Amino acid sequence: MNRMLKMYKIKILLLSAFLLAISAVACGSDGGGEGVAMGGTDDWPKRIRTIESTAVFTEADMKSVGWKSQRDFILEYPGTSLAKWGYLNQKEVGVLIYANAEDAQTLGVTAADSQTFRREEDGQAPDGNLVDRISCRDAAGASAVKANTGFTSKSFSASYLDPELGDSDDIEAVGGACSNRFPTYNDYTVIGNIVIMCESDGRNLTEPSTNCEKIEEWLLPD
Repeated sequence: MNRMLKMYKIKILLLSAFLLAISAVACGSDGGGEGVAMGGTDDWPKRIRTIESTAVFTEADMKSVGWKSQRDFILEYPGTSLAKWGYLNQKEVGVLIYANAEDAQTLGVTAADSQTFRREEDGQAPDGNLVDRISCRDAAGASAVKANTGFTSKSFSASYLDPELGDSDDIEAVGGACSNRFPTYNDYTVIGNIVIMCESDGRNLTEPSTNCEKIEEWLLPD
């Protein structure tokens, strides 16, 4: 009887290990990967990385890896010494720089969560000008609004709205009003005293971002 009970327990343990392995593979295939916390919702996932580092990064460090800064953010970001958006590998990346890692992991995470927030029902940005950078796209993911920044269309992989320009109803869109207002950034990475918020690689704004995935490798080379 004891032997049968032991065999039964062993089978349960083996089954549990098997199910855990399947779960781990499934999580990895969802675009998460090692060291990535999945946030958002099942329909609108985002990838969050927190990388411990004693380095104190500057704007010059970001520029050294190819980030091309454009303009200051419109909204206020308490505790930052720099809050700008720009481009890295032809994709938009927002950068928040703090005095230290503690501020980045508290104030910075609060800011990044806000700027990547999506309404659960439709994945769009919340009502009002709470999200600094908005991508106005049609249901298929294509750009649905003209650029409002003064840059030529060749400078854009998508078009963006600026909260300072007014409410979304006032934006003149290609083919009609801007009815789909999505946060430009979806994933974010906290590394040392810096937070970077990333546009996805693909047309679908919730696809993974190589910039957010590789920034540790670029800023902290071996």
